[in-house]
Amino acid sequence: MGNVLAIGAFWPPDGFGPFLLVGWDVKRNMNTTKLLAFFGRGGLNRLWLRCFLALCVLGICLPGGAARAVEHPTSLVEAEIYVTKSKLTMRLKCFAEDLELLQGVEPYEETGKYDNQELKDGTADHADYLLKKIQVLDADGERIEGRVTEIIEFEIPEDGIAAGKLMNFTMGYVMEYVYDTPPEFITVNQQMIADGALLPSELKILMKQAGSDAPFVHMMKPDMPKTFQFDWEKPPLKSDASDADWNAWFDEQREKNLGIESYGSVYGFLYITRRDVRLEVLIPLASLSTMMEVDVSADGFLSIEQQDALKPKIEALFSAANPIKVDGKLATPKVDSIDFYGLDMRDFAMKAERRKVSMASGRMGIIMSYCSGTPRSVELTWDMFNDVVRSVDLIAVEMDEVKKVPFTKFLPTNNYQWTNESEAVMAPIESVKTDYQLPWWPGFPWLCAVCFVIAVLLAMLGMLGRVNLLYFLAGALTTVGVATIPFVTSDLYASGTSGFNAEKEADGVFAALHENLFRSFECIGESEIYDALEKSVDGRLLRELYLDFNDSLKIQEQGGAVAVIEEVRMTNGEQVDEGVFFPKDAPGFTYRCEWDLLGTIEHWGHMHERTNHYDVVFDVQVIDGQWKITQMRPQRPPIGVVKLRVRQF
Repeated sequence: MGNVLAIGAFWPPDGFGPFLLVGWDVKRNMNTTKLLAFFGRGGLNRLWLRCFLALCVLGICLPGGAARAVEHPTSLVEAEIYVTKSKLTMRLKCFAEDLELLQGVEPYEETGKYDNQELKDGTADHADYLLKKIQVLDADGERIEGRVTEIIEFEIPEDGIAAGKLMNFTMGYVMEYVYDTPPEFITVNQQMIADGALLPSELKILMKQAGSDAPFVHMMKPDMPKTFQFDWEKPPLKSDASDADWNAWFDEQREKNLGIESYGSVYGFLYITRRDVRLEVLIPLASLSTMMEVDVSADGFLSIEQQDALKPKIEALFSAANPIKVDGKLATPKVDSIDFYGLDMRDFAMKAERRKVSMASGRMGIIMSYCSGTPRSVELTWDMFNDVVRSVDLIAVEMDEVKKVPFTKFLPTNNYQWTNESEAVMAPIESVKTDYQLPWWPGFPWLCAVCFVIAVLLAMLGMLGRVNLLYFLAGALTTVGVATIPFVTSDLYASGTSGFNAEKEADGVFAALHENLFRSFECIGESEIYDALEKSVDGRLLRELYLDFNDSLKIQEQGGAVAVIEEVRMTNGEQVDEGVFFPKDAPGFTYRCEWDLLGTIEHWGHMHERTNHYDVVFDVQVIDGQWKITQMRPQRPPIGVVKLRVRQF
């Protein structure tokens, strides 16, 4: 195998199988891989094994074998990066061995040494290579163009450098990247891949922001980008800051980032509510590409068309992964949405316009629902791991309790279970009934009736006695009776009304109707909401009321998603007289009410809270023995305020 021999072997427990012999030939700068297959059992197999182990020992004992076996045929580059508001300066330090691994510089077979001029030329060429392979990207994923400002060459001894000794020398480069505005995000991606290398090239980053002496340190492998965030108003504190100051700074950053602490991590959000069970997964596109084939444009971006083409594959992948059982039965997920995000956290806080995203810094978010209604139990098993995605943070929102559950591929099982101990079940909505009976005395035309009866008697007496005066009196009484008809009403407030006193009972009746009104919106599905509303709202008003309140609960920042009602606070309410006429078959009253309504939408670990203030006049009437709202007249449009709140986990 040349000068170096590194050995690896696999021995199956059943006594037969393949052995893998792997070596690195320094002289030829290439991998040598041999697959030795052994079959059979017993003595023959043990004989082959002894021969194989002897070869291993022989290889290591070859001249230079043991010495070079510890050397790693890989590229290791250290990058010190200093970021200011106007430019980024990168100082690179790498081993001269990279000239052989990445630039193809080889020693002469005759002398066993490298050509000095070839080493110098390779050092200069390596600057362009690093400038191309180490990418610095802005918040939109666009590449920031840089330039090499300095090359720090290594000193070549007069007698030259022998083969395999380049690891004893280091070379350096300084690169500069200029931008117009202070960056909020910088993403670094490296693509240093040596042909035939045993191990991937690594880039060790030490990132510092101007104004702080606290560095970010990260070890980076090819095509596994790392995003760094910068706060120019409140940069990281000095290293001698107190723990309390650091905790306060981290809390502010966490609030700013909506609880997302790492741009390169995979997050799962499991929501268990009275209405449903929902799983949301947020994964970097670079990590997603290790789980499925992703068609990317030549510039490293995922276009809108490519995003649409990728969605069916994503749906198939995630629908089959991370099985969830609801009430002991395996649930089939319904994919509610698949979205692609950049680095800007405002993309999560509001429904952003669709646009191309960078594979280096973009993320994909998928939302899946598993059931409707309140579950009795939920069990999730996370199985989406590979060599890149080794850990996942699951945030479980269990009704009003929040838990953080870490999953890793190194655990024997990644299982989460929840049982509904509170048995929170929505109580049925009951109609507001009344024992009110239409009274027979108030509003009856007593005066009309008396006048007509007396007028008839007088007319009859006038006919018998032929007295003209009696005819005159009968006509006068008839006129009086007819004149009193317009003043006859079936007024519910009239004294003596049977079963209802408006002044004392209107508040209670309306409060019950008002509570039913918004409890109806807790139901799942439009038809269920309509059925519940019908118990408190007359059919003529049903659709109008549903649409008005449903629209007022929509949060436009989230694409018009309807908020879940959390609380209703009545601030003012009183019976009023607006001169509304209520017929005898549907007596009623008028009520003016003001209230505040709090609704929330929650995704990705943060909540959008919308508070609306309403001022509405309602007509309430008796319909088939039940109190119902028959009309509503808003006094002004609802006043809404939306706030953002981050879950603590």
